[in-house]
Amino acid sequence: MQKVEVYQCELDKSIPLEYIGTVKYSGVSFGVEGLTSGKEYVIVKNRSGLLAVVDDSEEDYLYDLSNPRPADGTSPGGKFKVIDDPLGILAGLVE
Repeated sequence: MQKVEVYQCELDKSIPLEYIGTVKYSGVSFGVEGLTSGKEYVIVKNRSGLLAVVDDSEEDYLYDLSNPRPADGTSPGGKFKVIDDPLGILAGLVE
């Protein structure tokens, strides 16, 4: 199992989280620390066991993998394309 270090602001340190894969985001960029169109993002399994995206904040956040967008609805969001999926987990979750 591959691990990556991901910063956790509430702990003020990085912790190892399980690497699930890498995706590329295309669509409307949103937030200063959200998602940027054309950028690749690492997917990890967070401390709760959920799949999370290490976004521009360099922390892990939950995004809808089939239509990533801000939770407040201020952007229509976009799509992820799978770049790396060593465990075969992302193929069925990302359109």
